[in-house]
Amino acid sequence: MKYWITTGLVLAMSGVAMAEHVAGAETALPAVPVDTIWAGVMVRIIIGLFIAAAAIGPLVAILMPPAPEPVQSHDDHGHGHDDHGHGGHGH
Repeated sequence: MKYWITTGLVLAMSGVAMAEHVAGAETALPAVPVDTIWAGVMVRIIIGLFIAAAAIGPLVAILMPPAPEPVQSHDDHGHGHDDHGHGGHGH
């Protein structure tokens, strides 16, 4: 129940703050920039980087050396652990 009261108070206070902000926003609008050529240049640069990555990625994958064979552990050579003469003492 106390969460509903807290939520109601927060919403009421944010509504008052929002109304004050909207009333003050009419006079403080930012100026729209006139020189926007940089946006087109940046989009072309980003597209160029994606194209370069799409070409270089498969090339690197082809030129990589093959992965090394996994190293065998002590017991992966075809016979059980007790065949080494250790007996059945729990190794």
